[in-house]
Amino acid sequence: MRIGFCDDDKAFLELLASYCKESLPYIDYDGQVDVECLSSGEEILESYRRNKPYDILFLDLKMKPINGFETARQIRMFDNQVIIIFVTSLTDYVLKSFEYKPFWYLIKPVTQKNFKNVFMKAVAERLSANRAEYLFRTKAEGVMKLNVGSIIYLESQSRRIRLHTVDSDYYFYSGMNEEEEKLSRYDFIRVHKSYLVNPQYIKQINRTWLVLKDGERLPVSERRYKAVFDFFTDYMARSSLK
Repeated sequence: MRIGFCDDDKAFLELLASYCKESLPYIDYDGQVDVECLSSGEEILESYRRNKPYDILFLDLKMKPINGFETARQIRMFDNQVIIIFVTSLTDYVLKSFEYKPFWYLIKPVTQKNFKNVFMKAVAERLSANRAEYLFRTKAEGVMKLNVGSIIYLESQSRRIRLHTVDSDYYFYSGMNEEEEKLSRYDFIRVHKSYLVNPQYIKQINRTWLVLKDGERLPVSERRYKAVFDFFTDYMARSSLK
């Protein structure tokens, strides 16, 4: 799990990092936690350009030259899943912040108690999104288990399925209808008879193609286009309310 704190006040960054360190023993997570302190929005955006997203981000609003709102706006172009928490003394901007889909709004000065309360909620929310598991059986490795959130798309190659994830590709024998039934509860979209796609990785859809966030293009069948477009529009609307 990657957690980022971004503020141009070094002393405040160190305070938040210490609060985080004190709170880590209380979270229900046994994996590695990487905590980064950053002094500008540009540093965060550069991390995304290098394909290193965050799970949770604490953003100050009054940073320069890129303020917290503009940083969040650009982040949302890459990542609709990261939990963003605005940290500021500017209470007048709470309503404006909603368009960037923040998880919470922490008002300065931030106490350890207030931080821990919000941090625990944010971690629980992030873990609940990541813990759904997908099981499949390969000839070489036997039964394997992956987090659903790591799956970008499935491609049908006759009776063989190519499972494309953020880390690797896996191949196993199954039917696309069967896999669609297993993954429909997680909002995967059947965009073509041969492709089942995780919508969180879709950047753009048109009548013949969809573009993934990494730039790869996948075909959209003509007869499925309207249903795919309507489904994706609804998915984006629901995601904006989370």
